[in-house]
Amino acid sequence: MKKICFYDLPFVRHDQNAPSEGTLRRILAGDKVFYTYSKQFTDAKVLNRLVAGDRVLIGAHQLVDGSYWLHWLVSPEKGNLQPTLADIDKPAALMKLTGATLVLVLSALGYFQLPNIWLMLLLFLVFIFGCWWFVASFHRLLVGISCNTRRLLQGLESVKQGDTSMCRTATALLTGPGSGAASLQASNARDNDLDTLQPNDFLLADKVTLTSVSGEAANVSAHRDFTGSGKSRRDFVEYHFSCNGVRYLFRSGFNSMTEGLDPLFYRQHPFFLAAEDPVMLVVNQQDNAVLGLCNERDGSAYLKLGGLAVSFHQLKLMYKVILGCCSLPMVMMVLITLYDWWEQGDMPDRWDWQYAAGMFYDFGLMSVMIFCVLMLVMEISCWVTRRNSLGAARFVFARQLLVLFKQRTGVKPYIQEVP
Repeated sequence: MKKICFYDLPFVRHDQNAPSEGTLRRILAGDKVFYTYSKQFTDAKVLNRLVAGDRVLIGAHQLVDGSYWLHWLVSPEKGNLQPTLADIDKPAALMKLTGATLVLVLSALGYFQLPNIWLMLLLFLVFIFGCWWFVASFHRLLVGISCNTRRLLQGLESVKQGDTSMCRTATALLTGPGSGAASLQASNARDNDLDTLQPNDFLLADKVTLTSVSGEAANVSAHRDFTGSGKSRRDFVEYHFSCNGVRYLFRSGFNSMTEGLDPLFYRQHPFFLAAEDPVMLVVNQQDNAVLGLCNERDGSAYLKLGGLAVSFHQLKLMYKVILGCCSLPMVMMVLITLYDWWEQGDMPDRWDWQYAAGMFYDFGLMSVMIFCVLMLVMEISCWVTRRNSLGAARFVFARQLLVLFKQRTGVKPYIQEVP
């Protein structure tokens, strides 16, 4: 998780996500962008009472794209956003975790002791319930004992008592390219960005039939749905909106199992689109599908995953998985060697150390070679795919356009990949 931050900022505006997803809020204050859920607070009506220029004191943690997740807000004139995490009862959470553990152990032990198939099925259902209860209780306890939770609550208490020394102030107000001189500057910058593209880039754009569309999002709506079933089920939120009189659709996938996690552990924010947000779309002209979306109000950029293209974030994750798998033989060798020495009943001598060092060298060299070969195969496969697949070419070029947008706005060129 990123660092905890405290700010003393002038309020700019507050927006809700598309209808039916309105619990997700976006707050612009000073030169910062904050996201939060209204369900995090005992009463979120304070946000509706704030007007531009109001002084707000905020506790938040930073996300990977440079924005922030808001955990509490204090307005000396309009009231406070009191977080519900302040009400976590640690002893009760520990008792629930203990009860869930007992349910898991007893149902697992009794499952193999019963000859009746119906009782075994019943115990299996109890075991599944115990797993859910254990994970929920452990997560709740983890949030309650986290040092970040403690620091956030200490900061909130200090601000309530009038001590704002830990709060940083803004250097400028956040002005999106949707109004006034900022719009002209953004238009000129977009033209400069097009000048930096090479002729081959324009040929590629023509081949993959991509175009960019700029305007304001209107008639924004959203609804949840899913495809498939069982292990192949995929949940998503389908956003419908209009831009320059044309109707578009953008799907943002989510994991229903992890959606209930406390935002304290968030590293990126969910997809956000509000009415009248100035946007830049990367659209496939063949089917009018939106491959990428830049929200010029808050500087967010979203890239739709799909097809054969492997994103850089997915490639990095696969590298970590391969590294873990290649390191597993080394860990197993250490455990086996320690067990053998423990079985001997005495301290290892010089020859034991030499034998162990030789085995570690052999297994280490083999692991490094396997890791390098797998990385080479993955890199070649991705290069061939991106070179010969039209879908991969669309993905790569759409990402380039989104990076240009982020660089133009002067913020971190982080592209949020949407499943």
